[in-house]
Amino acid sequence: MEIAISFILGVIIGAIIALVISAFRARAGRDAFAAVSQEVITESSKQIITLAEQALKAQSAAGSAEIEGKKELIEKSISAMNERLERLREFVQQVESERQKHYGQLTTSLSALSSTTESLRNALAGSKRLGAWGERMTEDVLQLAGMVEGVNYTKQSSEAAEDSGKPDFTFFMPNELVVNMDVKFPLEKALGYLDADDEQRKSAGGEFISAVRGHIRTVASAKRGYINPAGGTVNYAIVFIPNEQVYSLAMELDRQLMDEAMKMRIVMCGPLTLYAMLSVIRSAAENANIVKTADEVIALLGTFEKQWQRYKEAMDAMGRRIDQAKAEYDNLVTTRTNMLDRPLDKIAELRTARELPADNSEADEGE
Repeated sequence: MEIAISFILGVIIGAIIALVISAFRARAGRDAFAAVSQEVITESSKQIITLAEQALKAQSAAGSAEIEGKKELIEKSISAMNERLERLREFVQQVESERQKHYGQLTTSLSALSSTTESLRNALAGSKRLGAWGERMTEDVLQLAGMVEGVNYTKQSSEAAEDSGKPDFTFFMPNELVVNMDVKFPLEKALGYLDADDEQRKSAGGEFISAVRGHIRTVASAKRGYINPAGGTVNYAIVFIPNEQVYSLAMELDRQLMDEAMKMRIVMCGPLTLYAMLSVIRSAAENANIVKTADEVIALLGTFEKQWQRYKEAMDAMGRRIDQAKAEYDNLVTTRTNMLDRPLDKIAELRTARELPADNSEADEGE
């Protein structure tokens, strides 16, 4: 019998805890929890009294001593249940206190985020500021791609580019070609779409896509001159979108946008796409420079070969002249010398025959 009562009390306590948790989730605040707790305790007490009466009736034959023992067991169980409920109430109060604290921190963070968003919106208001931001993002990508101003590209400030109608960036390509890029993307329309509610989002998305298409048409227009193969440009221009999320948003809202831009010879790039494209441009330019240098070296080798042939001809001519001089020298020391020695030999013979002195210096000394 004790086991049955303990089991029943365990079921009741579990039911009480489940009811308390459900009531706490359904209602908010300390007062609501207290009212629900009181209601649950009252109802549980009624159920326990009913079970106790049934147990007493069932055990009336067992004697008053045994009944008193069961009564004390029930009272102890009720006391333990009240202690558990009290601990549960304290735990719930602690959770509620922490929830309110975290809710206050979240409210503060959301307020700060809203202020930051508004500051960002104000900072990006106007095409010049948008161009400046796009220029800054482009410089970061250029730095990652290892490109050097004046060597791989030239640039203008966004304000100067807008006033003059010239491209923001111009990249050097092989064969004396260039590719132009614009960085003044209509980001304010994208922010308007992101801030719009469900009712206004469709119209805001239409305005964003309309602004993007208008910007592409402006860059592709002959008036801008971004695309001018006769003037040394390649057959396309680049429109830079300085944010990957905005780039993805544009592609998602208008899946035909990329194809339409390509028809107008405009390549749309986010930061990652621009990095890949600039890496290709840099590699192509470096390879072209290597080929150009190799051609120059080959041309210099041709010039060297001509000069070497002339050098060899001059050396051959000098060798021939040296050979002629040697022949003349050999002729002097042999034939010519022999021809001169013969008269001298005859003179010597005559001097000997007539006993003439070989040297008149002795006669001169005697005088």
